[in-house]
Amino acid sequence: MARITMQQIAALAGLSLATVSRTIHSPHLVKPGTLEQVRRLMAKEGYVYNATAGDFSRRRSSVIGVIIPTTRGAIFANSTQGIQEKAQENGFSLIIGSTGYDAEAELKLLLQFQERRLAGIILTGYGIGRENVIKELVKSGIPCVVVWEVLKNSGLSFVGFSNFQAAFSMTDYLAGLNHRRIGLILGPYSRIGRARRRLEGYRSALQKNGLPFDPELVIETMPTLKDGKESMTRLLSMSDRPTAVFAGSDMLAFGAMSAARERGLRVPDDISVAGFDDIDFAAYSNPPLTTVRVPAREMGERAVSILVEMIEGKSKKDRRVELPTEIVIRESCREWKERSRAKTGSKGLRGKSTYTT
Repeated sequence: MARITMQQIAALAGLSLATVSRTIHSPHLVKPGTLEQVRRLMAKEGYVYNATAGDFSRRRSSVIGVIIPTTRGAIFANSTQGIQEKAQENGFSLIIGSTGYDAEAELKLLLQFQERRLAGIILTGYGIGRENVIKELVKSGIPCVVVWEVLKNSGLSFVGFSNFQAAFSMTDYLAGLNHRRIGLILGPYSRIGRARRRLEGYRSALQKNGLPFDPELVIETMPTLKDGKESMTRLLSMSDRPTAVFAGSDMLAFGAMSAARERGLRVPDDISVAGFDDIDFAAYSNPPLTTVRVPAREMGERAVSILVEMIEGKSKKDRRVELPTEIVIRESCREWKERSRAKTGSKGLRGKSTYTT
């Protein structure tokens, strides 16, 4: 049985071939009623558009590449969802690659996307030292937009937020609760620019509040539950342990709270814990997590809008969009009051000194 063609779909719908074509390539330009009519008819007649042939005839890919650091956990789920839905609205599909925070894996993905001549690329930040590679991609005709970052003097388009200011604000908030020993559990800041800027924001807030920077209070790790738990265990083993811990992701914070509970400590009575991202589970953890809320979904949606303009030749200059963040105050942090040293028989702390109420 011969497959139905786009021309036949247009005839059945009583529409021009150009209109039917737009419902596939640029659905955002078609009236909702017409779009629904054509899609129903396509489904009824079993019409499947040959995207590869269409890309070839138009000499332009309809695929956008997305590079994220990890698929583990929910850190980048909201921004990726925003990217996917906005891309589909504009007639594009996605190829998603995960770097695992590995510089070589990131470079390999960039080269593979270039070889496939994708319509454009959205990068969730990029490794330190990769800026020139991305600029070469743009020069070769593949538009790129960076998300989760605010780039200074780079010449690249971005939709992000100030990682420095977000980390500064949270650290300043904890210092305002009278915490003088504030630990930091952070992702791979030696390799990832946005993580490094969070470290810089943390240090700046300490300085503003007259607090010394103690490198032993900073742990660089991967942003997983397990690593958060292991890192918190290290901090709690210090003779002068922190009274508050700022985790560079909510997943790290959940792991940190688990370690505190295993050591017989109460959050926030014995130690405050704060996170970063405000993923959905943050409001339902025990206790609910104080965290930095980032505009993850909006970043993804706006990045696609900018990228589509670049693909269609409507924008040739780099675009710079900085979005705000906010601290969401929940129950995992409290004001620290000086307490007497006392022995405790709590699990994991027997025979050691700790703060007690």
